[in-house]
Amino acid sequence: MKTLYEACVPRESVFDEKRREDVLDLTDLIEGRINPESFFEESYLTNGMEILLKTAFKRLAGESETGLIKLTQSMGGGKTHNMIALGLLAKYPQYRKKVMGDFGEKYVNLSEIKVVAFTGRESDAPFGIWGAIAEQLGKRDIFKDYYSPLRAPGQSAWVNLLKDETVLILLDELPPYLENAKSIAIGDSNLAVVTTTALANLFNALNKPELSRVCVVISDLRATYESGSELLQSSFKELEGEIDRFAMNVEPVRINSDEIYHILRKKLFKSLPNENEINQIAIAYKEKLEETKQLGFTMLSPDQLYTWIKDSYPFHPSTRDLYARFKENPGFQQTRGLIRLMRAMISQLWRGDEPLARRKYLVNPYDFDLNDSEMLTMITQIKPSLSNAIAHDIASNGRAVAETIDREMTKTTDAQDAAKLVLVSSLADVPNAVLGLAPGEILGYLTEPGRDITLTKKALEEFTFRAWYLFTDRDGKLFFQNTKNLIAELNSLVESYDNETAKRN
Repeated sequence: MKTLYEACVPRESVFDEKRREDVLDLTDLIEGRINPESFFEESYLTNGMEILLKTAFKRLAGESETGLIKLTQSMGGGKTHNMIALGLLAKYPQYRKKVMGDFGEKYVNLSEIKVVAFTGRESDAPFGIWGAIAEQLGKRDIFKDYYSPLRAPGQSAWVNLLKDETVLILLDELPPYLENAKSIAIGDSNLAVVTTTALANLFNALNKPELSRVCVVISDLRATYESGSELLQSSFKELEGEIDRFAMNVEPVRINSDEIYHILRKKLFKSLPNENEINQIAIAYKEKLEETKQLGFTMLSPDQLYTWIKDSYPFHPSTRDLYARFKENPGFQQTRGLIRLMRAMISQLWRGDEPLARRKYLVNPYDFDLNDSEMLTMITQIKPSLSNAIAHDIASNGRAVAETIDREMTKTTDAQDAAKLVLVSSLADVPNAVLGLAPGEILGYLTEPGRDITLTKKALEEFTFRAWYLFTDRDGKLFFQNTKNLIAELNSLVESYDNETAKRN
């Protein structure tokens, strides 16, 4: 049975700090800074992306009435990535069959697609969004009457600009643009109102037969920019009748589905083992979990774990559900944030003269080193309020509770692994969030070939007794909180008594 190090080859980009951010935007697309070969080599075709590509190309071929597509997902959820994928396929026909299969082959000869893109980060566009679109089409002068002063092109003006063209228009991150535009006065109004009117007129114009090969894809950042999103949504409300007939909402990535494993595999690994080798690992985990269950330590199903590992390899099946808990946290960038975190974890596992990947068979949700400053920053940014819990209970260069238990009791990382697993389950920071894991779940998730689960159970029990920021809910689930528990308060009380005080009392 092969370890991670023997079976999997990470991509070079995993170890390249310059490529860790993956921050591409539509400006990179328009200015030709994206290599389509490299882009698609690391991109997985999700169900949402497939729907987007098929819908857009049908429209660009004049075969569909759906001229407006709205990408609906929170920040970092794959919207920009999907737009770039569509834009590259529109610009480079030779990649269509490779990415879309037989469906793409049908449109290989669909050429002369003009790709226009605008990102709301370009807040200083001198002639507004409509001017930027006209300029990219090489038709700047057609809108010359709408530049000084800035005013919204009407439906007929949009038809005149785009008629008889095959055009893909990508509009990304508009809410921050509209937020800034509110401060720019235009007569008795402002640029945000004028822009909203211009967009509404464009969307309505898509109904006209002259624009039957024009497709507009727009993203929404409702969860991040409330004010801007409100303005953006108002333009859709004004067109409610038309939108209901032909608009389509697409969710780029279903982060709580197996798609996230496919995305991570494609993005982070150059090669993976064959099905037979993966099956051997799944069997080994199943047999080990059967032992844990026979000891009465867990109620997790060995057969289910076997099936899940075959789907999730090289990631432990618990990864998807645990990381999905905090995907809605303020500031966390869903798919992009998870890719960054997993990339850093893979880098740590393969790093050094004796990499941990030589001793592991799956990438677990707790496989990160909190004594590494970069990783500590990434985790604490997800939920800053747990910084004290991490420092006292989990990792502090050998001084934390879990580290002390492992050194004194087991000579393993059992307590630290359990603590980090509970930490991951406690990172959600939204109302009514699911927090924590029951001891049986913890021991089930920690079960792996080569681990003595009886020692792990002892380490977990000791950690539960000594941790300061660990709490138990009414269902027996353990979770971290940003306040000290009773154990910590009792310790503080004891430490406050010196010998003289104790004698007097």
